[in-house]
Amino acid sequence: MILRVLVYLTLSLFLLGEKAYSSELRFGFTGPLTGPNAFTGTQVVRGIELGFKRINDSKKLNYQLLLVPLDDGYEPSRTPSQVTTLIKDYGVKAMLGSVGTPTNLASLDVLSKNDIPLIQPFTGAQSIRAERSSPFIFNTRASYTEEARYLINILVNDLGIKPNEIAIFAQKDSYGDAGLASTIEALTGAGLKDPASILQIRHQRNSSEVSNSVADVLGVFPIPKAIIMISTYDTSANFIKQLEAFDISPLFAAFSFTGLEALQAQISDTKAKILMTQTTPSLNNWKSPIIKQLRKDMVRFGDMAPPTTMQLEGYINALIVGQALLPLKDIPTSKEIEDSLKKLARDNYDSQEQNELYVLNIKKRHIWVQLITNGVLQELSYADIQ
Repeated sequence: MILRVLVYLTLSLFLLGEKAYSSELRFGFTGPLTGPNAFTGTQVVRGIELGFKRINDSKKLNYQLLLVPLDDGYEPSRTPSQVTTLIKDYGVKAMLGSVGTPTNLASLDVLSKNDIPLIQPFTGAQSIRAERSSPFIFNTRASYTEEARYLINILVNDLGIKPNEIAIFAQKDSYGDAGLASTIEALTGAGLKDPASILQIRHQRNSSEVSNSVADVLGVFPIPKAIIMISTYDTSANFIKQLEAFDISPLFAAFSFTGLEALQAQISDTKAKILMTQTTPSLNNWKSPIIKQLRKDMVRFGDMAPPTTMQLEGYINALIVGQALLPLKDIPTSKEIEDSLKKLARDNYDSQEQNELYVLNIKKRHIWVQLITNGVLQELSYADIQ
């Protein structure tokens, strides 16, 4: 009798486990969850998981959404094996929000062989936007080309800094290559005659060692009036602090990938002035419907930490995926997810909606800019910069 009960309980648990697994649609994520760039990965994951909680709580789908995040340390040598694990061991049907240009590039062969879509990768590099038959890549964020043009327009046309008075501090990898190329293109469009005439500094990925980079700045005359940073928050902060130790504090400008809140926290004791592009609205824009919704969901689901821009981007990306899944009654295949995302993008190409779908309207795609001055985040005021 006891044996029969044990067998029944074991079978019941097995069936419940099978049901739980079969009622989940799993998405994979790779990015830095530990190490010097952990803030980036953890905040994107935080946003996606909050968005999934909202979708699951609505019960509009016949299954639950689950994100499976794995740590690649922002090292492309680790990414392919992590992606393989997500596909083979966790049964993910798509990758969502994965962080980094070099790391996402390293994953493409594995994704292509397994027909797994790469959805909303956290990068603006053109190499992740190039047309290819496989894998399918679905982008929503602005490109580095767009961010570079926006920054250079402010520096040159609004602040009167000449193109040859601007230097570039860039990571030595495909992220740095992409940002550097976009910035040079923007500077050339603004009147720069010879790209070789401006200071171009490169540094190693995942390293805060910047003494050689600082020496490069000290070795030129005159000191650049502005420095574009195509880097991450930890390295950028160290670069800013070491220059300030030599009483050098030009205007800095950075792409959204750098990490607004993380950089702000690390340079709070400096007098640095930093312009930073953003691909999402300001978290202080209380009139924005998506900001209101984010904050309400944070309260509803017990997320008590301060909101961040990277969290917001992950949250928006999750909600877009949820919108694409609504027409699909059963757990979809990877191909069905791909087809539904394409249809959602087509249907909302001219959308005027004031929700997460605004990023699908290419004509209305915005880039915002934030100003950090003396460690304080402020709304952009040119009087505070000059």
